[in-house]
Amino acid sequence: MLDEENSVEHTVDYHLEQALAHVKTAINLSIKEVVQNSHNQKIIGHKWETFLGDFFRYVRDKGKEHRVNMLSWISFPRLRH
Repeated sequence: MLDEENSVEHTVDYHLEQALAHVKTAINLSIKEVVQNSHNQKIIGHKWETFLGDFFRYVRDKGKEHRVNMLSWISFPRLRH
């Protein structure tokens, strides 16, 4: 059981690391695009609103489906550091 838990933990870590790498790339590309052409700020902003809305909606919906509040696992004040 311990090996299975470590494997799942490793898999979660891997996917979170990959997701963060993709988000960082999207942030860098978004900034570059808006710096090059400020008229694209509204378009890029809408893309981020859609992404973040989809993300939080998915977390909320999955939580309701499984009766788990994933957001309660996170200490939001600690995120400031």
